[in-house]
Formats: sequence, structure tokens, C-alpha cells
Amino acid sequence: MDDLDAQAVESWLLSFVRADVPRGEAARRTAAALFRALGDPQDRVRAVHVVGTAGKGTAARLVADTLRRRGDTVGLHLSPHVHDIRERFTVGDDLPDWALVADAAAEVRGAIERIEQQPTFFAVTAAMASVLAHRAETDWLVVEAGIGGRVDATNTFHRVDVVTMVTAIGLDHCEVLGDTVEEIAAEKLAVVTGRRVAVLGPQPSDAVVAVARNRAAAEGVRLVEVMPEHDWKRDAEATATAAVAELVPDAPPVRFVEQAGRFERKVEGSITWIFDGAHNPMKLRALASSLVDQPRPRVGVVAIGAGKVLDECVPAIAPALDRVVAVTFGRGAGPQGHAADAVAAAFERVGVAARPARDPASAALAATANDPATVVVTGSFLHLSAIRGAVGGR
Repeated sequence: MDDLDAQAVESWLLSFVRADVPRGEAARRTAAALFRALGDPQDRVRAVHVVGTAGKGTAARLVADTLRRRGDTVGLHLSPHVHDIRERFTVGDDLPDWALVADAAAEVRGAIERIEQQPTFFAVTAAMASVLAHRAETDWLVVEAGIGGRVDATNTFHRVDVVTMVTAIGLDHCEVLGDTVEEIAAEKLAVVTGRRVAVLGPQPSDAVVAVARNRAAAEGVRLVEVMPEHDWKRDAEATATAAVAELVPDAPPVRFVEQAGRFERKVEGSITWIFDGAHNPMKLRALASSLVDQPRPRVGVVAIGAGKVLDECVPAIAPALDRVVAVTFGRGAGPQGHAADAVAAAFERVGVAARPARDPASAALAATANDPATVVVTGSFLHLSAIRGAVGGR
């Protein structure tokens, strides 16, 4: 970039967030063109491609952490970010230096100038992850897909030795992927085409397993099926363990590691804050089950994306909460949340006392009234950082 200032680089990246973002096949074609213009850096290293509806980021992080403890270098692409945009494209255990990010951004910007259509923000950050990994000559690249598979911006690999890891699949982003779990599974599992092995994590639906088996058989892909542990953390560990076994013979045991925005804990005085970006019914139900051991009273600080159905999301988390402070997020061209009043009303409909808050600061203040033991910030990744900032500033 012409300016190595971190703010300038981040502003350039965020300039790709826009209201008229292409989706589906058009977005995939543009992403493929971008990667070709870059020389397909994603194909210069052995890779793991993670698709699914729930648990992708956790499983990807566990694989990367295990390979790093073995002594390997790993590039990692995650989304969304919670506290720092560089969470989307790391190489080591720490966030990359902004100077390295700026150099990678310059390369990506040059490639964008050579293609016809402007890529999506997600495609640009995925390209950044591949460029940073290639420049660092990493041993591995672990890539978390976005909402889909077949038409996802990460579906750009050409190597047959890419290991596909499939986490739990359920209904989400139906407007793009399909109205049934079978349709969504078909979209996500399409990425196994041209590959040799796929690891199928525990699935909540036998229909998904059937789709996976049929697709693997049709494509000549060996399917490794992981038995359920009936706990999202143990399921993630088991899935990552199976994937790592396909990569190297001598890796250390997979161990659960805390991640930003995924059951992330912060203790402030007598209150335990839990930040979790669960944003669809499947993820919210998993979060609710994980809260069983957390002390009561439990207060939720909840924001839900405008594209989600409130009366599906709210009942999934409501049983785990004693009261709720509802808040919204978003401005400009980026994603928006449901109005706080609407979120509060949805909780009231299922018998949970709720009140709206006008902003993160007032939400944090209202959540800590009457001495709760646990405060759960959830419903979307896109408001976790704002609430955490309000908590730190109190």
C-alpha cells in the first residue's frame, strides 16, 4: 500500500463491504478470478478446507493449533473477526504485523486492478490469508469457508490433497443455499469434487449424512465419519483429531483452545462475561447447552442480524437466560441487526423478561444491574467487540 498506516490498510479492506455485494455464482467467479490473478497462492501449500453451518471456526482453529504445536507453520483464515480484522488472516499464534499486512494488501490490490469485477470483502480477506501464508512459506493453510461451499469464495483449490473437513450442517442462509438441510448439505459438500478425502464431523441430521455418503461415493472420495460426543467442544476436538490424522502421523493430541468470540470468558469482579457469536438456531442451542453449568442469574445481551428469523433464534437461547437486554448493531453499507425493540419483544413472547437498550454502553450498564452472576453476549459476532469495549470502559 502507499501508506503503511494500519488505519489506512483497514479502511481499504473495509471499503469492500457494500450493500450491493454479489452473492452465489457471481461472487465465486470473481473470487476465482482474483486468486488466478494472484497466481493461485492457495495451491502452493497443503491445505485443509472447512465447511459447515456450525463449528467451522472452532474446528479450523483446533487443527491449526495442533499443527503449530507439532512445530509446523500454519496460515489460518477465519471469519468473522471479533476484535481485530487481522484475526481473519494469521500465520503464527499472534496477529500479523501491520507492515506485513500492508505488503500483502498491495499485492491483492494489484490483482484486483487486473480483474473485471470488484470482489467481495470476504473474498479479499480470504485472498489476504493465502498471500500471507504463501509469503511466509507456511507448511499448511487452514481455510474456513463462508456461508456455503460450491459457490463460496474459498472454493478455489485445485490440489487433490486438500483435506475437506465438514462440521455440523443445518438450516441457515436459506436465501442463498436452499430451503432444506439436504439442499444446503449438497451445496456445502460440493467442495469435495476433485479431492481424495473428507472428514465428516457429527451431524444433527441423518439426511446430511446420507447426502455426504452419496456425494463421496459419486466423487470417489474417502469419507471419514466422526462419531458424536454429544458436546460441541468434544465434537470439535474429535473432528479436528480425525482431520489431523489425515495430515500427519505424529501430531500431538488436539486440545481445546479459547478463541475470540467463541465461548470467550472475561471475569469482571463478581460477574463472568461470556462472549459468543452464535447467530443461528443451531449455534444458539449449542450455546444454551454449554451454559447449563454457569451460575445464575444469567443475563443475555442479545443482538440478532436482520436476516435471521427472530422467532427461530430467540427460543433456541431463551431457556438458558433469566432476563435479556436487547441491542442492535450496524450502520452504513454493512450488515444490520434487528431493532432492539423487536428483539426484546421476541423474548417477551417466550416468557423471558427483556428490555431494549439504545447502545452498547447502556446495554452493558443494564446487564449488570441487580448483580447477575453471568452475562452472556450473543446473537451475532458483529456486536461482541462493541459490548466488550463498553465493559472495559466502565
